[in-house]
Amino acid sequence: ELAVGRYEIDDGLTLLRQAVALEPDPTRQAALWFEIGHASALKYDGEGFVAALQTALELGAPEAQVYPELAFQTAQRAGMWQRRLDDSLVEGWIERAVAVAPEGTPYRIRALVAKAYWQDDLAAAHAALAIADGLDVVEFRSMGLGAVQSALQETGQFVEAGQVASERAALLPAIADPDHVADALFMTADLYANVGRLADARVVTARLEETVAGLTPHHRVHGLGMRMRLEAAVADWETGRALTQRVEDAVEANLATPCPFNVGLLLLAALSMVYTSDDAGGARLVAKAESIGMVGYGRITVARWLRLAIAHHDLDDLRRRVDSVEPAWLIPGAWELWAAFLDSLALLGERDRIEAEAPQWVRPDAYVAPFAVRALGVVRNDTALLTDAIARFETRGLEWHAQETRSLLDPS
Repeated sequence: ELAVGRYEIDDGLTLLRQAVALEPDPTRQAALWFEIGHASALKYDGEGFVAALQTALELGAPEAQVYPELAFQTAQRAGMWQRRLDDSLVEGWIERAVAVAPEGTPYRIRALVAKAYWQDDLAAAHAALAIADGLDVVEFRSMGLGAVQSALQETGQFVEAGQVASERAALLPAIADPDHVADALFMTADLYANVGRLADARVVTARLEETVAGLTPHHRVHGLGMRMRLEAAVADWETGRALTQRVEDAVEANLATPCPFNVGLLLLAALSMVYTSDDAGGARLVAKAESIGMVGYGRITVARWLRLAIAHHDLDDLRRRVDSVEPAWLIPGAWELWAAFLDSLALLGERDRIEAEAPQWVRPDAYVAPFAVRALGVVRNDTALLTDAIARFETRGLEWHAQETRSLLDPS
């Protein structure tokens, strides 16, 4: 327990497995396998996590304990498998967790939080928070608030999500678990980017990177991943390029545990290479990303592929990538995808699609807003809209994008 608490997780797992070998009682073996599963989740070993909890079930571990853990860790760490888990499998775990978790218990909180994360279910999130308030444990309240924040963001209620994020942030100093704190910081940095509060997102990301520095390589990839997303969001290609070696080292250190960020980081670094006139370096990083071979995570990586196709002005590849985007991926929280998607549609001249999709984003509290206005300006050939887009980009500190828009007004 002490080793796992220090995030010396491999040492902790070795000791737990030794304990299993010495323990003759099946009930206590089941408890040990449950701990092995939990520790495996902390190091993002999805295969080891599921196998350990299945063994715990076979040895008689209570379903009311195991299924909430299966559901919660999977919903929170959905990318820890080389091939993305089938939705029906995860839905089954969540359904079973909600069915067996006793009312008013921490297990019930985990089950409901999993449901909220996986299904953007605001009612489940509020139910989890209500139980947490009754138990009066700061970690449980933070979990409940995180579920509410996530559901609000993913349903486009950004102002309300920001209020919940502030409430959750006030709890974090009282929480000792750095994995919990890191997850909360990542969620809030992503939310701040979504609503165009990029300076605030940078402050939170700096705290995130400090928090994950002493955890696993997988945690550190998440911290660097958020930072690289922000560099790409503001189109600071020189900084992105300067981080390339750090990106490659972080991904190499994390190859033992699958993660979409292993791929995404390399693609973001490749994009920086292309925009700083190093096509060969970009191609090398793209090849490296493709060699990792993760399957089923298009929802997470497609924005980066769209951006690369735009950077290369490869309209055939861009068409293929746009056609690969599934409607379910275009949710309010997908700020990177929406911005890249609207830019792609504009480059392809997809007026009908832009007229259908862009107006919902012409709002003051969204990173995507200036991209939507620009796309409308391009397909309508409307100078006023393009001028409006420039002003919106400048307000958010997106000068590179503003300059790209100015070039549409004066191609010379």
